[in-house]
Amino acid sequence: MEEKRNNEELKEEKKEETQKQEEQRKSECEEVEKELEEIKKKLEKTEEAAKKLSVLYQQLQQEFETYKIRMRKEKEEAKDEGALRIIKGFMEIVDNFEKALESAKTSTDINAFIKGVQMIHYQLVRFLQEHGIERIEEKAEFNPQEHEALETVVSQEHKPNEIVKVVQTGYKYKGKVIRPAKVIVAIPPEEREEIT
Repeated sequence: MEEKRNNEELKEEKKEETQKQEEQRKSECEEVEKELEEIKKKLEKTEEAAKKLSVLYQQLQQEFETYKIRMRKEKEEAKDEGALRIIKGFMEIVDNFEKALESAKTSTDINAFIKGVQMIHYQLVRFLQEHGIERIEEKAEFNPQEHEALETVVSQEHKPNEIVKVVQTGYKYKGKVIRPAKVIVAIPPEEREEIT
């Protein structure tokens, strides 16, 4: 009988232990389900944020494309305005040339004509300077970065590599040579003899 009771107690204990295990599993399952729900909610929020970011990215991309188009257009307009300013400046110089040529037809005063052409030349040089174009200085010494030697002449009056004559004026634009000055350069007599 005692054995039966022990058996029953054991069964009861096993039953209780099984119930506890089931309750524990149930509790663990509920916790996992809660965690899963939280993860789902976080995933939904993340997906929602990703959609918003995607829309924002597309808007920014469209705005950037619009900005690039606007910048291109503004650059072209600025370029055109700059060209128009230069053209208007040249138109004034051309007008003065036409006046000088017209007066040359009716006037016999050659000195007045020469003075008029000199004034136009001064106006043109000043106009070029205003737009960043300057003449290359007529330096005494040849500089291959600014000068192009057309020929050399034997000279005892000039130092070696000294510029004897400027055949064509050179120009720079904002310090950069756009056309070198064409010059004649002096060489000492002994170099000429060595060359021949």
